[in-house]
Amino acid sequence: MYYCKACERETLVYTRSKCFSANCSISEFYKKLNENNFFKSHRSYIVNLDKISEIIPWFNNTFIVKFPNLDVEIPVSRNNISEFKHLMGI
Repeated sequence: MYYCKACERETLVYTRSKCFSANCSISEFYKKLNENNFFKSHRSYIVNLDKISEIIPWFNNTFIVKFPNLDVEIPVSRNNISEFKHLMGI
């Protein structure tokens, strides 16, 4: 799993080649994950820290994260920047 995205009342789980749907909120899904490998970067996104290939500085002291071979950019919200920097050793 590379990342998850909230979509209405379900969570979409993205792998390298597929997308799966979980019938629960993103917060409920996050509680089931190993907190050492996953981080809720934004209210609508969970990222797999081990799969991040690039961290790009963005406006207002935030970041965008990218994954290898995926054409997606995931935001890291201002509320989560301190914890993200600590986890990533930035």
